[in-house]
Amino acid sequence: MEDLRTADAGEKTIGERMEAFRFFELSGKDEKGDRFLQPWLYCHVFAAGSKGRGERKRAGKELKRFFAQKDLVAILRDAAEESDALMEMHLFDSADRYLTICRDDVGFGRKLFGLVRMKSQEKEEKIIADVYRSMIPLLAQLPDLSESRAMIRSLDRACRNLYPQRLADMEAASGVRENDSLRILLDPFDHTTQENDESIHGR
Repeated sequence: MEDLRTADAGEKTIGERMEAFRFFELSGKDEKGDRFLQPWLYCHVFAAGSKGRGERKRAGKELKRFFAQKDLVAILRDAAEESDALMEMHLFDSADRYLTICRDDVGFGRKLFGLVRMKSQEKEEKIIADVYRSMIPLLAQLPDLSESRAMIRSLDRACRNLYPQRLADMEAASGVRENDSLRILLDPFDHTTQENDESIHGR
């Protein structure tokens, strides 16, 4: 892989370097791979596991390893005061892509040993449950992961972006009303916007 810290890095903007790190060529395919999908896959897989201490430890280890990649660290270092905004922008974009892939993948959420596809409504409910009852709680239990808060915010925003009509269900699934620590991390669930959208479409 290209070393983004070399002299060549001086000829690129920070944004271009991040794009070059994030996206890579896939053999025999026109589309590019996205390295920033990895943290979400790790989070999803480990959150679906036993939810024990060992599983959390493994999740934290894999996520830390991803964010400790030397090229990524160098880009964020050079971004200086813009590093947090840069990271969160790419985390949100990749979370949005990841959840969209889950929604559109016909193999995601199959039932009965993979023989039966989920209906659209069932898939919505599974994705919302996975995000708010598994993935976000897992990230909230990784205080040593400096990116955990940004990941939580990005995942929350991405899910709202994917299913804006399901805000009430997201709020219920998150347990935010009973959890003060989550209430601090997540933006308020604005049902007014949802109700206005529904009234407009219902005309």
